[in-house]
Formats: sequence, structure tokens, C-alpha cells
Amino acid sequence: MKIKLSPRLAVIGNCVAGVKTMADIGTDHGYLPVSLVAAGQVDFAIASDINAKPLKKAEKIIADFKLEKLIETRLGSGLSVLQPGEVQAVVMAGMGGLLIRDLLERDRQVALKMKKLVLQPMNNQAVLRKYLEQRGYRIIKEDLCQEMERIYEIMVVVPGEMVISNPLEYELGFEYDQHQHPLLKALIDRKIYLENKIVLNTQGKTTAVAKQQFAVSSQFIEKLNEVKKCLSN
Repeated sequence: MKIKLSPRLAVIGNCVAGVKTMADIGTDHGYLPVSLVAAGQVDFAIASDINAKPLKKAEKIIADFKLEKLIETRLGSGLSVLQPGEVQAVVMAGMGGLLIRDLLERDRQVALKMKKLVLQPMNNQAVLRKYLEQRGYRIIKEDLCQEMERIYEIMVVVPGEMVISNPLEYELGFEYDQHQHPLLKALIDRKIYLENKIVLNTQGKTTAVAKQQFAVSSQFIEKLNEVKKCLSN
């Protein structure tokens, strides 16, 4: 019996490689830790969730694979379920960038003891990258994956320092221009699509907020198109 991970979880799982212990925060059904432990990629995992119902489902899957001694479940919020240094890596995926930021800040003593953090924010990626830069973290790798029309951004982070010199790196990924991921154009197209929706919704409106949103999104689209043109050359 083997769990087939979604493309998103498969990429996240690959990013966890190199550690013996990990915690999956917001584990939902527990597919990721079960897959990693069953495959021998990690020796021990903690699967946690803030809600009891998905954690019960995770416990059933863990039991089905007879991994109760190797995967522990914990009910609670964010990194509060962990002690500093208890595991080498943590995954925080499928939640908003602002929530990830707040959870990291709330339990900094736990986060900064990690060998690595694998973060997959669903939105507000730029805000999260700015936070990481300002609060003693370094992005050592970024990856992208696609499911349907959505492009997911995955960051592998360690304690340390980094300086983001190009403002577009907040939006497109740390040192995106050096690595040029095969899905970078698709990510840019997706961001242009979302910004165009804002432009259409604010075009012609007279409130100060709408005018500002229209101007910011229009300028951002221009910059994204410039990057896209450079990638094509």
C-alpha cells in the first residue's frame, strides 16, 4: 500500500529530504508524513492540526499503515505543539502567508531551532518573504509546482541572513532571475491574470483606494511583462 501524493505535496516532500525528523503543521489527512515515513525518507514525524476532525482522519491513515510508533499526532495551533529542537524540519503548507508569518513570529524560539522550514503559502508570498528577510531567515531554495491553473510557491528556509536587492524577488521568488524555474513564466502569467482582475474591478472608479489599487496593479503588470519578455530572449 502506497500513498500517491498530489504534485504539490510531492514537491514539498522532496524539499524535506535530508532530515531524520519532521513536523507537518496543519497536516489535514496526514498524507505527507505518512508518505515520508513509509518510504523511509524520515525516521519520525509529528502530524498536527488545529482541528480535531482532520486529525482523526490522519490517525486512521497512520493506523492503516501501522505507523503509530513512528508518527505522533498532536492537536494544537502552529508551532506551539513543538518544543525547541524537538524535530529537525517543519512543513507549513496550504495556509495563508500572513498566517505562516504570524505562527513563525509567535513561536520564534521553536522556528529558529529548525534545521529547515518548508513553507508553501497560498497567498501573500511577498509579505512572507519580506518577513523572513527581516527576522533572521534565509531562503536557500525555491520551487514551483502546478495543479490545474494554479501555481504553488514553495520556499525552503533556514535560520540566517539574506538581502533581497530586487523588489520583484518578493513577488517572484528569491533570486528568481538566477534560477529561472521552468514554471516561472506560468507563475508570471498567473500573477498577471490576477492583477488584471484588480485592474478591471477598479478601472474608472473614483475613490482614493480604487485609484491606488488601479495604479499599483497596472504598474506591476508592466514590470511582470518586462520580466516575461526578458525570459523569452
